[in-house]
Amino acid sequence: MKKTSIDRRRFIKLGSLASGGLVIGFSLPGQSLFTQTPFDCEYFQPSAYLRIDKKGKVTIFVAKQESGQGVDTALPMILAEELDVDLRDVNVEIAPYGTLKEGEHDTGGSQSVMQMYDVLRKAGATAKAMIISAAAKHWGVKPEICAADNGTVVNTANMARLNYGDLVCDAAALPVPAEVGLKSPKDFKLIGKTEKRTGLKNILTGKTKYGLDTKVPGMVYAAVLRCPVQDGKLISFDDSALKDMKDVLKVVSYKGTAAPMHVRDGVAVIATNSWTALKARDLVRVQWDITVGKGVNTDSLFKALEERTKSKPQIQVFDKGNVDKAQGETFTAQYSEPFLAHATIEPMNCIAAVNGDKVELWGGFQLPDWAVNTIIKEFGYKKENVKLNLTLMGGGFGRRLHFEPALEVVKIAQQFDKPVQVIWDRVDDTRFDAFRPASVHKLEAKLDKNGKLLAWQHHIAGPSISIMTEGPDTKNLAENLGGADKDFWYDVPNVRTGFSSVNFNINRGWLRAVEICVNTFAVESFIDEIALHLKKDPLAYRLSLLEGRPAFDVRQYGTIVKQEPQRIAGVLKLAAEKIGWTDKREPNHFVGIATHSFIFARAYAAHAIEIEVTGDKKFRIKKIVGAIDCGLVINPDGLRNQMEGAIVFGLSQVLKGEITVQDGKVAEDGFYSYELLRFDEMPPVEIYTVDSKEEPGGVGEVGLPTVSPALCNALAAAGMRPRNLPIRKDGYSWS
Repeated sequence: MKKTSIDRRRFIKLGSLASGGLVIGFSLPGQSLFTQTPFDCEYFQPSAYLRIDKKGKVTIFVAKQESGQGVDTALPMILAEELDVDLRDVNVEIAPYGTLKEGEHDTGGSQSVMQMYDVLRKAGATAKAMIISAAAKHWGVKPEICAADNGTVVNTANMARLNYGDLVCDAAALPVPAEVGLKSPKDFKLIGKTEKRTGLKNILTGKTKYGLDTKVPGMVYAAVLRCPVQDGKLISFDDSALKDMKDVLKVVSYKGTAAPMHVRDGVAVIATNSWTALKARDLVRVQWDITVGKGVNTDSLFKALEERTKSKPQIQVFDKGNVDKAQGETFTAQYSEPFLAHATIEPMNCIAAVNGDKVELWGGFQLPDWAVNTIIKEFGYKKENVKLNLTLMGGGFGRRLHFEPALEVVKIAQQFDKPVQVIWDRVDDTRFDAFRPASVHKLEAKLDKNGKLLAWQHHIAGPSISIMTEGPDTKNLAENLGGADKDFWYDVPNVRTGFSSVNFNINRGWLRAVEICVNTFAVESFIDEIALHLKKDPLAYRLSLLEGRPAFDVRQYGTIVKQEPQRIAGVLKLAAEKIGWTDKREPNHFVGIATHSFIFARAYAAHAIEIEVTGDKKFRIKKIVGAIDCGLVINPDGLRNQMEGAIVFGLSQVLKGEITVQDGKVAEDGFYSYELLRFDEMPPVEIYTVDSKEEPGGVGEVGLPTVSPALCNALAAAGMRPRNLPIRKDGYSWS
């Protein structure tokens, strides 16, 4: 049976099967491509990503999962560019699960455009070449005489035109060309131009259907009482208070699961409507064995993490030069970051219908293959008997890499004879998340008498995600990307980094920008502290450690990726220029800056933030500037959307975000206690992009990691240095 665990190496290489080679021959189940005749065809479908019918209607199937990041706009733009059709005339649909090779549906790591750029260009160009060949054959001319133009083929000799729809049957009978030419970027009509989000009107008017909106004939609803402590056990339950509730259909219980998803023991109330299910759930009396949670508290965890950083790291991750021989002034600092919840607007949900040895599911999954394979392993279904219907997701941010609701709903649906939708309310979504791990960072630098940075050490201590998903024997323990690994971007001759896992009984998972966000906060705060300690300008000091440093190769997750310090310096300079770094500031106004490399997404970002100090540990944010270099930009509007959203996400983290645990139970229970940034708290934002001819990189997570350190560095410029997030925990307030 296929192994169902997933490590971070596979997570970063999501869909790598699609990253090279021509996909034009990938067919849909039950369809034999290129065997149609002009007499029996209804449409031309040269790949799993594209279909053109006889009316000329173009449908593009999006392989990556849409969760608000805009792949259902950016990816169709790429294919439509090479196909030479108007994007407004294109119908966009989710690529049905099972129409692609395993891994190609998977979405995360800011990889979607990177992985699909060449694939979709080739798919569009190949389909266009076949349609042009069909037109040339119809006219009795050479294909070179013909050109594609907005869904038509033009005979340039006499300017005759044929619509794509008129040619699909003839094109379907042609052989697939071995090679096709791609457009020169100078000829792009769509790529690089601003396009509105696909389905924007429906999103804004509430017509868009997400997983929670999905209805299946005969469907009923389940609300679940879950054990409040991970690995706790169900002893008994009493549902007698529900006996007179006519819309309650059944109350069932189930046992939880271990790795990778850590589903908790639960009691589910099944009802004809969601309101009754949720209300009836509150009346069920449950007895749990939660002794495993005794003494499991975040306060004690942070003490343990701090103590752990005082000794040698469990794993040495990166070692360059000889740190031990470096002599000079020792400068140290410690930083801490809490557990965080994903807080997606759409709570978790899933539908399952079980019919004997078959199961069908409906829901949003960032890693659908992992979900299906885990269901197969957990319940013993045959793969051909598991059907998955993918839906849009009302927020992902890494939360829907995990799929506990799918396991829950199958356990429930096995005990009922109708399709069941398991619904999580906001309390469920907050308390039973797969949380971003808490961490403590100890950094140490050695400086010579002239202030030259001789050595750098970074020790991270925190509960590992991989231990949760893969078990305690995992070999993928360290979570050091973001400057605490071989990707460290500053030119320091002696560097040593490490990681120590301190276990904690709470489920953990990947959250937007994952460890890169966590570690960049410490790296960019510490480099700023060193600059101020040396009485140097923080921008100039960073540039002195970047400029002139050549690009270098980093082996990351089994592949070689390139770290480019000059592109990091470029976004720093751009952010500094746009914030007016050297301008004279008004009284009590201060600026901070931070940068980073999102190395496996081939992208670089920086933020500069201006604040006004209004009192002791009191301030207001006057302006935020974001700068990004992600290579060729597909959709500038989508890029701005992601960068602005990352700033909202980042400000929520630095100002407010914190999950706390008492005796194994999460204390926060929704948006009142786990607060997000409010509309009236959003400062003015400006986004700038480096004009680049490099291959497209990622965007979705790149704009997040430098928000927290840039704000803390602005506060440090004002004489205050936050080292613990969220900063309100240390008495900071804002207006």
